[in-house]
Amino acid sequence: MVTNDSGPMHIAAAVGVPVVALFGPTSEVRTGPYGAGHRVLTSAVPCRPCFSRVCHNSVPLECLQLVQPGQVLDAARQARRA
Repeated sequence: MVTNDSGPMHIAAAVGVPVVALFGPTSEVRTGPYGAGHRVLTSAVPCRPCFSRVCHNSVPLECLQLVQPGQVLDAARQARRA
């Protein structure tokens, strides 16, 4: 399952579905997905994680925009093989 930090992400992880999770303003360390075999994609933006519902960065949602589609595809392919 390819998802963001959300309830469905936690449900998928809990029932053993491999998860590729995109984390922007939230922290993968703090909010999962928990368990083995999951992939987390983030970017190294200094303001991350901010936990804010409104982005205050000069480049709006840069933390998510820097995650490239190719990275997501590669992570999904790796999770599928695991």
